[in-house]
Amino acid sequence: MANISGVKITDLTACGTSEDGEHVWITHRLGDGTEYSLVYPFEAIEYLITVLAETARSAQRRRVARNPREAVEGVDTDAIPVQTARVGTSADNSAAMLHVTTADGVPIALELPGAAVPDLIEQLQRVATNLALPAASRRLH
Repeated sequence: MANISGVKITDLTACGTSEDGEHVWITHRLGDGTEYSLVYPFEAIEYLITVLAETARSAQRRRVARNPREAVEGVDTDAIPVQTARVGTSADNSAAMLHVTTADGVPIALELPGAAVPDLIEQLQRVATNLALPAASRRLH
């Protein structure tokens, strides 16, 4: 494993955008208790999210390999409350698009490969049954 060195971040304490939407800032609490803001150009955010998501997946795989019980317990992840959800089809009709808006108003779109849709429908029907939802609200096609 690579030697990891740098400034330890213990918490993310704030975030926001510039008035013109050209920059995003994230304030970090450092190991010594001080706070420091990093400012990213808007164009870099998609790449930052991609890099962090891939790194998190790699860390998750390593944690589960070390402690399989974490997989059962959700790998220490926090659920993101969703305010609204809707499903559509990708522009090329090859995938389902799941559009959610988080409770704090952040829109997120997930592209699900067409092959994954039938299994997802089955899982959602099972969850609807487990939640004892009325039959009319469980119809998934």
